[in-house]
Amino acid sequence: MHIDCPSPSHLQTIWIAECFSCQFDLIQLIKQHPQLQQLRVISSHTQQRPELAQVSDLHIQQPAIAESALWLLEQCQRHQVRLLFCGKKSVHIEKEREKFNQANIQLITGSIGVHQHHLIEDKYAFFQACQQQNFPITPAIQVNDAHALTDAIAQLKIHYDSLCVKPVVGVYGFGFCRLKDDVSYFRHFEDPLVCQTQQFITAYASEAQPRPYLVMPYLSGVECSVDIACSQGDVLSQVTRIKHQGYQHCLVDGPCHAITTQLVRHFMCDGLVNVQLKQNALGEWFILEINNRPAGGFAYTQHTGINLIADLIAHKLQIEITPNPIQPTTWVRPMTTPFAVEFETP
Repeated sequence: MHIDCPSPSHLQTIWIAECFSCQFDLIQLIKQHPQLQQLRVISSHTQQRPELAQVSDLHIQQPAIAESALWLLEQCQRHQVRLLFCGKKSVHIEKEREKFNQANIQLITGSIGVHQHHLIEDKYAFFQACQQQNFPITPAIQVNDAHALTDAIAQLKIHYDSLCVKPVVGVYGFGFCRLKDDVSYFRHFEDPLVCQTQQFITAYASEAQPRPYLVMPYLSGVECSVDIACSQGDVLSQVTRIKHQGYQHCLVDGPCHAITTQLVRHFMCDGLVNVQLKQNALGEWFILEINNRPAGGFAYTQHTGINLIADLIAHKLQIEITPNPIQPTTWVRPMTTPFAVEFETP
């Protein structure tokens, strides 16, 4: 593990700790911004990530996230870090917020307070909180065993033609499945997102300790993902991505921004967060979930002229930046660009 000397006095140092899948993009968008050149960027990750070293001023391999809060605090003090950004399992760092405050280090974990983290991560608790606020949220029933699953499916079928299931806690959509009565068991091997209803019930019943799942109506309309820079419950900037097959439509003035602004305020979001919504057959928007971390497709938003991470960092460090020219609507297609890296051998 390489530990460099403390930060030069003429630079402000920030630290981008491990994120799910967009850490490279975050650092690159900071380093490329012409009015953030006074920033020194340190990055860290629990795994070997040589590509991060290519775009960071210093890259360090960090301990396991669940055990890294005090290590990050110590290293931030050593390197005179002004701001620490955490984008993965950040509740473990949030628990030590007061210690970072005492060290005069701004901590960004996606939302303020461990309770808010738990509300967002637990999709059923999130559903209940939204329901209490009369936010447009998809109905959901939590189940913990096969009997409850069977009952929930029967109950929702009374009002909805199509259902789906997903884990109460999870990322990347792992475990999501649309339930259908009129498909064969083999269909699930051709399309993992579709499963014969009885097949799913049987599989769930076979688990000795089934993980909690949500049973919900399946929304057949368009899905959108709203990427948001926010500070202490206030939206700084946001961009909507409408997802299509093979490309995404980015909008500066999205159809759900009034809803997402309310969500950010209610859940005291702080950092880069993502809200996912979907339309029903009538074109009405419903909240699916909120993620208190940047989404994997967050970098698409830069093509609108809005640099979300730059807006966030500049606001937190009180740096004045000139907004880029805005493209109110733009279509983005993903491309893969490989480049060579070097790994350390054991």
